Amino acid sequence: MSTLTQALTRLLHNEGCTLIGIADLSPLPQAPRKSLPVGIVVGQPLCCEGVEIPDGNAPMLVNVHGGNTFEPLERYLTACVKFLKEHKFKANTKTYLKGEITDKTVATLGGLGWIGNSAMLTTRQVGPALRLAVVLTNAPLECNEAITESQCPPNCTACANICPMKAISGKRWARGIHRDEFFNVDSCKKGRSQQGGLCWKCISVCPLAIKGLG
Repeated sequence: MSTLTQALTRLLHNEGCTLIGIADLSPLPQAPRKSLPVGIVVGQPLCCEGVEIPDGNAPMLVNVHGGNTFEPLERYLTACVKFLKEHKFKANTKTYLKGEITDKTVATLGGLGWIGNSAMLTTRQVGPALRLAVVLTNAPLECNEAITESQCPPNCTACANICPMKAISGKRWARGIHRDEFFNVDSCKKGRSQQGGLCWKCISVCPLAIKGLG
């Protein structure tokens, strides 16, 4: 690992961040990433009191330390951007929001996780029970190997079984497969709307989430 990469990773670890991916963005279109060929994705695990009560709604997901879910991510981003700019590199936390570079895309390219059956970024550590944030940069960081296909347990149908709207088909993601081929986002939105905007039953029954947050 390069000295610069080691220093940035150590900084984020010191801030409390344990879910880090560094992505080579060259497979993506040039326009949205412009002169920022590297993506840094950071994750913050969630915890859910109802994670062992899969039939219940999960209206409150908070970070493992309690309080504001987004505060740790904001801290990680601030530290990352400051570090990069101090080393005379560009750092942009907005470019990826244009739709062509999403946080989930950067996370798969950065080896942090894959797109699970429920269309959420899923990790070995905590399944889909996390939030993500991204920084794009021109720093010459050492990138991780991309994940290009689902690593969900092959025979696991827990999230599909519990989905009240049957939005999850059970087909597995791989790079190049559009979300609509394995997940019905309209059905998911309808179900969440009926439950006040939140559901997350799929998170509550994911074996990786239960193991990681337990």
